[in-house]
Parts: sequence; C-alpha cells; structure tokens
Amino acid sequence: MKSQKTVLRIAIFSGLPEYLASAVRSGHLRIAQEQGAVEINLIDLRDFAEGSYRAIDDEPYGGGGGMVLKVEPVRRALDACGAFGDREEKKKPWVVLPTPKGKRLKQEDFERLSKKKEIIFLCSRYKGIDERIREWVDEECSIGDYVIGGGETAALVMMEGIVRLLEGVVGDKESVQTDSFTCGLLSAPTYTRPEEFMGKRVPEVLLSGHHEEIRRWKRKQALALTLARRPDILAKLPLDDEDRKLLSEVLGE
Repeated sequence: MKSQKTVLRIAIFSGLPEYLASAVRSGHLRIAQEQGAVEINLIDLRDFAEGSYRAIDDEPYGGGGGMVLKVEPVRRALDACGAFGDREEKKKPWVVLPTPKGKRLKQEDFERLSKKKEIIFLCSRYKGIDERIREWVDEECSIGDYVIGGGETAALVMMEGIVRLLEGVVGDKESVQTDSFTCGLLSAPTYTRPEEFMGKRVPEVLLSGHHEEIRRWKRKQALALTLARRPDILAKLPLDDEDRKLLSEVLGE
C-alpha cells in the first residue's frame, strides 16, 4: 500500500492578507504548494472582528503610542482553526508569534519547524499584541535585533526557511545540505560562466575536474570566510584534523 504524503499545513493570521498574497504564490512557496508538500492559508483577522469597522486593534490601556492587537478576534480565529476544544495536544497547530521579544532564529529552528504538521503564524503590527494572547502562543521568534512594521515580513522569512527544507521542494538536495549554517559554516564562494570576466578568472581548481581537490578548496574557503565574518560560529564548531590543518594554512602558520 502506498504511503500517504505528509503535508505541512500553514495558516497566517494577519490584518493585511493582501500583503502576503503575492509572496505565497511565488518561488519555493509556490513550488511547494504545487507539489503538495505544503498548504498555505491566509486568514484575515478582520473576518473575526466585530463592529462595522471590523477593528482588530485598539489604543493601549495606560497610555502610550501605537495600537495593540485585540484579544477577541485572535481567540475567535484560533478557535476556528481548531487550536482549542477536544483535539489532542499533539494534533493542535503550533502557534508562532514573530516578535522582536522572541528568541533569535537559527537554521536549526527551521529544521525543527519543518517537521511540524500544522503551524499558525500570528502577525501583529505597530505596538504588538494584548499580553493575554501570549497564553495561546507556543513559540516567539525574532528575525533580528531591529523593528519592522509588522509580523508579516518575518512570517514570510520563516516560511521560506521552513518550506525549502521539505522533501522535493528544492530540486538539488546537495544545494540545501551545503547552505550556510546548514553545513555548520558559511558557504564557500561560487562561480559560473564565463570563466573570465573583466580580467577576473574562476579559480583554476574549480575547472580542474579533480573532485577531492575541489572539496578541499571549498572547505578551506568556508573555514576562511567563517573565521573572517562569523568567528563566533567557528568557535563552537568541532573541528577535525583536516579542518585544523586547513585553518593553519589560512592563518599562514
């Protein structure tokens, strides 16, 4: 009997679904949906708001600038997606809140989230969320130490990072396995045709066809680049004898 393909289901709660509509129909997100690896559902939080203006945010108690995402429409939207009720805990959607207050994302977070069955991204804007909403959030994630207009952009960053790891989405599996961070280091420089451009040539080793020499060159370049730009990553990486020898060559020892 043929096994049923696992499908990752993603819902994005937002007051600006039109901001996301084009992006989820492009690139790897489009390919993943066409291949049946992921289902992406854009949910307009205003559909769960009350009143003629369908307001999903309001002024904060105690004063201060900005607007705050209201608790009622979020609760109703989560209810509609089966986040509450009688569903087993392991079958409930994993609710992710993109926020500068969250932990900073790493590649291993994408790998972990890609194994979930159902994810909800809750996107707020301006001043953030009513604190009571956090009770229903499983994970808070930050894409960096800065502030942008809302969680939609951050949710797209996370979806891109997650979806490209799903089976069959990226045609060349080696491309994913040798990405920066996935392989433990920043990736080595890459080149394509022409061999020479404005006096600058592709390194001869890459044209040699000698696979072992090419592998060694790429590893050395990756080590050198990581040492120069992200020594914090290199400091945590377990190095074998070959890595230590290549680093000595980089340092001219």
